[in-house]
Amino acid sequence: MQQILITCADKVSVVNYVRYAHGLISEYIPEDLSKEFLKYLGLPELRSSAPEPPLKKRKLSDVPVEPEEDYTKFNSDNLKTKKANTKMSAAQKALAKVDKSGMKSISAFFSSKPKASK
Repeated sequence: MQQILITCADKVSVVNYVRYAHGLISEYIPEDLSKEFLKYLGLPELRSSAPEPPLKKRKLSDVPVEPEEDYTKFNSDNLKTKKANTKMSAAQKALAKVDKSGMKSISAFFSSKPKASK
């Protein structure tokens, strides 16, 4: 009984190898010659299954999708509590004590400068 199973398995693998070899060769020869070669080898033509229709795309609704909950309230509470709880270093405390009345803001450095008249 095992001999029968082994020979059937060998035949299937041989057929698969021959079909694979035919596929490799048929890439380089014309289609009509490939069909004749398939008949010569005695292999049946592969029938492709019925073509499946392409998947349908989801339709986008006209109504914009909005979140069910307001997620901003969670973030704003955390930021306020973090700023209040952070301790200032000694250098930050010294900078806070400095008189800033005559100093320009840092954004003034990056703003466009007025053109000098000649």
